[in-house]
Amino acid sequence: MKHRQVEAFRYVMQTGTTAQAAKLMSVTQPAVSRLVADLEYHLKFKLFERRMGRLHPTAEATQFYAAVDSFFIGIEQLEHSAQQLRDQSATPLKICATPALSTSIVPKAISRFRKLHTNVAIELESASYSKIALKLRTQQTNLGITHAFPDLPGLTQEPVLSVPHVCAMHESHPLAAKDVIVPQDLEGENVLRILSEADVDWDATTGVLEGFGVQFYSNIATQSSHAGYALIAENLALGLIEPFAAHSWLRNNVVTRPFEPQVDYTYVVALPEFQPVSRMVKEFIAVLRVTAASFGTAGLDAE
Repeated sequence: MKHRQVEAFRYVMQTGTTAQAAKLMSVTQPAVSRLVADLEYHLKFKLFERRMGRLHPTAEATQFYAAVDSFFIGIEQLEHSAQQLRDQSATPLKICATPALSTSIVPKAISRFRKLHTNVAIELESASYSKIALKLRTQQTNLGITHAFPDLPGLTQEPVLSVPHVCAMHESHPLAAKDVIVPQDLEGENVLRILSEADVDWDATTGVLEGFGVQFYSNIATQSSHAGYALIAENLALGLIEPFAAHSWLRNNVVTRPFEPQVDYTYVVALPEFQPVSRMVKEFIAVLRVTAASFGTAGLDAE
């Protein structure tokens, strides 16, 4: 049994004539008749009877057609699925990012990406580092965007950006008059403490103060930098903190200043180690890198 024979049979069943079937197949009418005859020979039962100049399918042909049609519908569905995979419109691109990144650099990257791929559905979830790691391990997201973390089984990470933390304060604070903050400026100040999460420690910045012998205190602490900026907006503390969330708070009585010596933190794209990386994920990562390159300590440049 050959595919062309079955195709000819299907078109005759659908159109009722060999002439119409021939047009759909771009062949001659005798060629269609020969294909159907060859199929009958192979099947060893008659498919059509000619009565009063018209073709009438036999009972066997009707039953056989149901199987044939299901086969062709399956092929058409496969072709449709292949097309969706080519344009990546069927499956949403799932991105999981920490709160600070999901409200700053990641939306900018998504905006750039959508200009290149208008039909791709995108799901952005804001989550803690530990939840991002869990979702990657259980393949509930395509990629995670977070701060660098110690090696974890089943995950890989690619650096995309390294930025220094800034000194954030209420706009009325005397240090707001300075262009650059140095450790000695924080003598006697209440410095916000960012709580450690799992195996990620944020003590490098306060460690610099201790290294310079600066006497400060920390009676305000939080795990989220957005919450940290909110506390700073209430003039409850100063913060040596990531710069991504700053843009959301600059209109809420918060100012940021560079801190020296510079304390850099690395941010990464995390991926499941044993899951193939799709073309869309690779292209989004490339766009993210371009977006990250435009980042400055004052925030993302306007586009």
